[in-house]
Amino acid sequence: MNIWIGKIKGHNADGEYIGTYRAVISKEGHFLFKMTLHFDGTNNSSNKPYKKVEFISSNVDVLKRKFRMSLPTKEKEKILWIKKSLN
Repeated sequence: MNIWIGKIKGHNADGEYIGTYRAVISKEGHFLFKMTLHFDGTNNSSNKPYKKVEFISSNVDVLKRKFRMSLPTKEKEKILWIKKSLN
């Protein structure tokens, strides 16, 4: 099974680093992919979910686009996507 992990750094309006937004896309069944969002903040060490809503789609590219559009930052930097195999 393969998963995609996307990361982007988050900054506040003053340009200060506040944490990292992370998306994990995993395969659900034969045709569907599920994406969960996480925020790794600077003031807490735990990885807590950013939103409770999980996105589901049959196309990985659609989920990658939804991750970019769901970020609260106004500046859209490049998102680093890493594909990992869990076998």
